[in-house]
Amino acid sequence: MPQPLRKNNYYSRNYYAAQNYAYDYANSGCNTGYANPFARPNINNNPYSNNVVMHPAPKRRAKRKLNPIKALFSFCFLASVVYYVIPYNFSLYFEPMILNRFLNKNIKLNAKEYIMPATKHFSNAELNGEKIFVPIRQSGKQMTPLAPSGRMLNLESELIDLSSKYPHLKPSIYVWDFTSSRSAEINSTETYPSASIIKLPILIELFRKSESLKKAGEKPIDLNSKLLFDEIHRTSGSGGLQYSKAGGYYTIDYLAKIMIQSSDNSATNMLLEEIGGMDALNSASRKWGLSSTQMSNWLPDLKGTNTVSTKDMATLLYNIDNPKFLNEKSKYMIKQYMSNVHNNTLLHAGLPKKAEILHKTGDIGTMLGDAGIIYAPNGRKYIAVVMVKRPFNDYSARDFIQQSSKIIYDNIVNNDFDY
Repeated sequence: MPQPLRKNNYYSRNYYAAQNYAYDYANSGCNTGYANPFARPNINNNPYSNNVVMHPAPKRRAKRKLNPIKALFSFCFLASVVYYVIPYNFSLYFEPMILNRFLNKNIKLNAKEYIMPATKHFSNAELNGEKIFVPIRQSGKQMTPLAPSGRMLNLESELIDLSSKYPHLKPSIYVWDFTSSRSAEINSTETYPSASIIKLPILIELFRKSESLKKAGEKPIDLNSKLLFDEIHRTSGSGGLQYSKAGGYYTIDYLAKIMIQSSDNSATNMLLEEIGGMDALNSASRKWGLSSTQMSNWLPDLKGTNTVSTKDMATLLYNIDNPKFLNEKSKYMIKQYMSNVHNNTLLHAGLPKKAEILHKTGDIGTMLGDAGIIYAPNGRKYIAVVMVKRPFNDYSARDFIQQSSKIIYDNIVNNDFDY
């Protein structure tokens, strides 16, 4: 007996088509008892199937139960993506790369400001109105460099012993003996705040510029010509010109005199402007061969941004007598200014009364120094530059410089060749 169809079976659309065909065939009078030539073979051997192909129904997947742990993990992951990843990528990529292109489409990007930001502040050339950097052409140094034949080791040893008694001070010393061409050096190439010692290269450049103008066929700087003292030149610190009334005129000779002898800051700024400003002085220092001499601020430079080294200042003092660097008239005037400095409490205080000194002092809270050429009664001549970094306004730096001056004088003048 044939088995009835299971409930989970279904008839395809061929079943309904076959039923309709059989019904139409039977009613049309064509049913002669012969087999229907158009009927499909009974592949299922089912008499009730009427040549209809039966297909099993697909199995329905059972619904899975919700896993609360996985759901919680998925929710946390999605929340972290929404809270952290999307805002980060929006601000990092979408906003600057896409959104800002529409919001700031009228703004033009100057890539040079990002590639070379330092050109805003420092440059050594100019092209089409823009500041640029170019390689510096190396030329011969205009100053004769110091080339010692040896070191005064005994002197260096005594100076080191002296500095050990002042552990809170950091000295820099350079000594040059003209007779023996020997030197004594302690931290001599280190960069130190210049204070008023920077006025020495300003004075030198004033006369160098005058000589250059004369060589070029132009009118040199006349020391008797007058400069206007304006409010822009008035500055605090040392010197009495700051208390004068604006609008007055002063000769260059007078301004150079008070700049060196009474260390007048207002006069210094007037002369600095006359030689072309800080850029002109820095350019001259490079040409001279002074690697540590750099001016970054008009005076007073209480923070110590203007810098020198003791070796630089010794080199500058050495070349005052160099005829290829300064002519006789310039040398004479420079020595006149330097021979009457009012501050005699540093190198001068460590010398005997008969010794003479041409020098320039410097004094700010963090540094005290003196640079000079000393002439001994017996004809010996030497350069001494002593600069001391100190705790703010520490007076022991003055004592150190005085004692250093005495030690240097005794070693060079009284102990001729005991090096």
